[in-house]
Amino acid sequence: MSLRFPALRWTTLLLLASIALTTIGVVEASRAVRSQRAVAEHALRDYAGFAAWSYQEHLRARLGRATEEVVGAFNHGHDVHRGPNVPPVESMPFYIPGDVRCNCRVPQHGPSPFAFLAFRIGTDTLGVALNAYPKPHEGWSVSRDVPEAMVVEGARRYPAAVRTWINDTITKQVRAHHDIGRFPVIVATRDSARRFFTYTVMPRLAGDTLIYAAEYEPAAFDSVLHSAMTDNDLLPSAFTRGRPANELVELEVTDATGRTLFQSDSVSRWSLDDTASVGESFGNLHVRAQIRASMADQLVIGGLPRSRLPFLLALLAVAAALSFVAIGQIRREGELARLRADFVASISHELRTPLTQMRLYLETLRLGRFTTDEQREWSLDNVERETTRLGHLVERVLRFSRSGRASPDPRAPVDVHAELEQIVGEFAPLADARGARVAADLAVVPRVALQPDALRHIVLNLLDNAVKYGPRGQTVRLTLTPDGASVRIAVTDEGPGIPPADRERIWRPYQRGSTVGGTAGSGVGLSVVHDVVAQHGGRAWVEDAPGGRGARFVVTLPACELKPASPMAAPVAEAEPAPVHR
Repeated sequence: MSLRFPALRWTTLLLLASIALTTIGVVEASRAVRSQRAVAEHALRDYAGFAAWSYQEHLRARLGRATEEVVGAFNHGHDVHRGPNVPPVESMPFYIPGDVRCNCRVPQHGPSPFAFLAFRIGTDTLGVALNAYPKPHEGWSVSRDVPEAMVVEGARRYPAAVRTWINDTITKQVRAHHDIGRFPVIVATRDSARRFFTYTVMPRLAGDTLIYAAEYEPAAFDSVLHSAMTDNDLLPSAFTRGRPANELVELEVTDATGRTLFQSDSVSRWSLDDTASVGESFGNLHVRAQIRASMADQLVIGGLPRSRLPFLLALLAVAAALSFVAIGQIRREGELARLRADFVASISHELRTPLTQMRLYLETLRLGRFTTDEQREWSLDNVERETTRLGHLVERVLRFSRSGRASPDPRAPVDVHAELEQIVGEFAPLADARGARVAADLAVVPRVALQPDALRHIVLNLLDNAVKYGPRGQTVRLTLTPDGASVRIAVTDEGPGIPPADRERIWRPYQRGSTVGGTAGSGVGLSVVHDVVAQHGGRAWVEDAPGGRGARFVVTLPACELKPASPMAAPVAEAEPAPVHR
């Protein structure tokens, strides 16, 4: 429907403008939240980057002290070994600090190596010194016999092929990286097992180069990685506020191939993380860190901004829905206003017609133009007929004005048969005036509990509708039959009929069928019928008339007693097609 009224048009524009402003507000609010979240996420990523950097610095320091303590005695810095004697591999543990409590050698800055190794570059040999202390994880000893279990484990770990592999692995790194550091760390894999070595280079005046190395067990190397996480100064105190670092940070250490060596906790998902490299001197280890999700709100001022997009979209949807509902309501009010205006114009026309007729007959009588008693009687009959018609119109309008409101009038059993005979007699002059005849076929039926004049409103509106829209000379048939526990009233005309598409719409206020042509009408008669029938628990529908010509309007009302109002037997009701309900 087009917008006919300026107020409706301006209101619609204002509502659309409000939707547009709401949309802009949602977009700007969402953009602000995204901007704030981006700043907060950048800060958390910076925190993670600092944690990764700090951890690798502490790890480098720990590994540097541990490796220097184990092989540092065999490194001469920029000088060379000038003596003719070559220190044997079995002498390496003697440079570890001694502990009188265990009469053994115990490193002070790291774990005990599993074995010491030595070889000359350019050879394929490898010397191995095994730990003779009964508890090898607690200290070192070479002044006693190596336990049989250690001898067996040494033979398993260092067969000829493995000795050659260790020699080649360290030699390749020495030749490839001359400035890698004094005590490099190698993390290598052999037969799917990780091996951890540290070594130092000792060039000799004689021209050859010796390598002194040590191997750590995976658990021992893991203890170094874990201990770096527990350093009190790993993170600033303003950052930790007295909490351990592992409560704030999730951290992972991997080797050069990406294989995980250490993880501070089980990490289900990495987000806003950063990385740092420990460097080639320490096995090309990589550190990855992130701030725990549960601690993010405590580290960022104001907390990590939550996305308000679902709420904002819901707000926009509600605003849009309310605006569209308001637009629809305004359009509906405009349509109702137009329908009311059309109704007033139509009902005014229908009321004016009988008034004009009565005025014409009364002026004719006053002027004495009728000279005989028959003429004057005929004029008075016409006045009476138009008065009856006017009364019917007024009753219909009054009834329509009360539609949808409960009537306070009590219900009383009504003899429908007798009431319809009286209504047909009253309507006959109106039908004659329009060139129609009403044929009534009224069976004796049970009484029906009705409000005063309810039956008159139903039947008079149906008869008036049939006579108004049917052709001149037609016969309008009114039938009354019992229908189980109800009473069935049907009015059949010979008019153009009601198309199936209109059979629901015509019962609504101000609605008229598409076949009415130029016949005047208000569109309230059938609405009154439907309202009255519904108030009494009945049904009303329209169907094709028998033979396909015209329409048959059917009303059923529940009976208040199952026996007929008189001893006469009630005829059997004809079968009806499926009703079209409103």
